[in-house]
Amino acid sequence: MSALSEALAVGTSVRVVGLAKATQHNGKLGRVCKKAGPEGRIGVKLDLGGALAVKRANLEVLETVAEAPAPKKARASSDEEPRTVTRDNAVLREFNGSRDPDMMALYFHFKDHAFDAFNAAEYYAQLIRYHGAGIRVVAAIPRRMGDNLYSLVCLKNDQVERNTLCELAFQCKRQFVGISMLVKKVCFVCHKPGAASCPSCHCACFCSDACAKRGREAHEPVCRLVRGTEVLLEDEVVEIS
Repeated sequence: MSALSEALAVGTSVRVVGLAKATQHNGKLGRVCKKAGPEGRIGVKLDLGGALAVKRANLEVLETVAEAPAPKKARASSDEEPRTVTRDNAVLREFNGSRDPDMMALYFHFKDHAFDAFNAAEYYAQLIRYHGAGIRVVAAIPRRMGDNLYSLVCLKNDQVERNTLCELAFQCKRQFVGISMLVKKVCFVCHKPGAASCPSCHCACFCSDACAKRGREAHEPVCRLVRGTEVLLEDEVVEIS
C-alpha cells in the first residue's frame, strides 16, 4: 500500500501540505478527527484552532521523536495504563512563527488532547477561572525560540492528586506536574516584542508605562489574584526550538 493510499487512523498527527487554493493552511499541524468519507476527504482538527476536510495527498504524517514515561505512582493499580508524552516541537515552531494577536498563549487542551491558543483577553479569563477552581500560578519560567522570548506560566491545583504530568511543559523542556501556558513576551496592548513582565504577577507583559496604563483594566483583576502568591522565577533562559 502506498503512503498516499494508506488509511489514517483517528488521532494520527499530521501536517497540511500542498493545498493549491487555501494556501494559508499549508504547514499547519493537527490530528485526524474523521476518516475519509465517500469523496475521499479526511477530517483534520488543527492544533491551533479550526478544522479542515482534505485529501490524503494533502496530509503528511508526523512521526513522534521520543517518548518519556510519566512519573510512577507509589501504588499504581495493576490495570492502569502508563501515560506517556512525546517530544515534537513542530507545534512550538508554528506558534513561534505566528504574529497573530489571537495566538498570545499556547496551552494543551487535555480533554481534546490537542494544543490551542488564547488571545490576551482569553488568557486573562482562563487565569481567573483557574484561580476560582483552586489552580494557582506557582512559577514563571523563561524560555526562548530563536530571537523570541517566552514565559512558561506554571500552575498547580490545590488538590495535589489532581495534578498530572504537563504535556506543554514537557515540550518546553520542563518536567512539571500541573498545568502550564507558554506566553509570548510581547506587549499585551500594542504587541511590540521583547516586552517586560509585570513585576507583581509575572503573567502579563507591557512595553511601556503608557501601555501598562491602557491595559490596566483587563490586567488588574489577574494581577490582584496572583501577586498574593509566591511565584518561582528563574534566570536561566532555555532554548526550546
